[in-house]
Amino acid sequence: MYHHTRLREEAGRAAKAAALARLPLLETLDLSSWKTSETLFVLGSASSINEISDERWQIIGKHDSVGINFWPAHPFVPRFFHFENIDFDLQPVMYDALQKLLECRSEDYANTLKIITEVNPTGQRQTIFELPKGIRKNLYVGFSMPVVARNEEELRNGIRYLRSIGAFSPHARVAWLFKYGGSVIAMMTLGVLMSYKRIVLCGVDLNKQDYFYQDPERYPECTGWEFVSRNEAHLTTRRLPWLVPAQSAVHIFKELVLDPENIELFVESRVSTLYPRVPLASPSLFEELAHQAAP
Repeated sequence: MYHHTRLREEAGRAAKAAALARLPLLETLDLSSWKTSETLFVLGSASSINEISDERWQIIGKHDSVGINFWPAHPFVPRFFHFENIDFDLQPVMYDALQKLLECRSEDYANTLKIITEVNPTGQRQTIFELPKGIRKNLYVGFSMPVVARNEEELRNGIRYLRSIGAFSPHARVAWLFKYGGSVIAMMTLGVLMSYKRIVLCGVDLNKQDYFYQDPERYPECTGWEFVSRNEAHLTTRRLPWLVPAQSAVHIFKELVLDPENIELFVESRVSTLYPRVPLASPSLFEELAHQAAP
């Protein structure tokens, strides 16, 4: 009952916001036309991103990749970009930072497939209503759907239910993505729906809240961004009365969704707290990917 009530509410919210912003809904897009590889790199924002070599970036560029939220601070332009709508009244500092970033990278991202979620048709100053021209091109409005889970057993039950109604069955057209905690699982869901055979998590460290763009030498214009304390554990990794830690959620998603479909999951860096339960993408794997045809 919760799922179907929430689904109806979120679908209505997304449709109204998309109409007001004059943007198409994600469900109108044939995702299969954008797939060029069997490997999807999910690009998170943790500090280990700065340790990826130029050689590896060249290999990543031969395959499909999706950047998340503040990813455009990085010079690498992914094939896909997912970002969440921000309400100025709730998060003014974050809103301004993302707005400036999108304006700066608007032309660079014009040919990138972009998906915005967490939209709301009410409120004046929201990201979706103040988008630069280049960002509006190839931009689609979707929404995310959670499950109510206070512990691992409830999360497993919720994911099993979503599987039973086809939420993870590959489709060329999808309206929403399963999300629990942060955006990483939503992007893994996108990988499942698009039938990728392999997902590699980059910059998904899930430890302290320090980000690649806070490096003062590499990103002097962004280093001052500190939306949360750098020294605290990442919110999604904490065990709260209403939240299963992100590490456990990823492992459960792998067990119940990826493994049955024989989709491989790797982390790019061993500093990720997902390692070693999620294996490391080895040099031999990158060598194999390097020899696969470029898009």
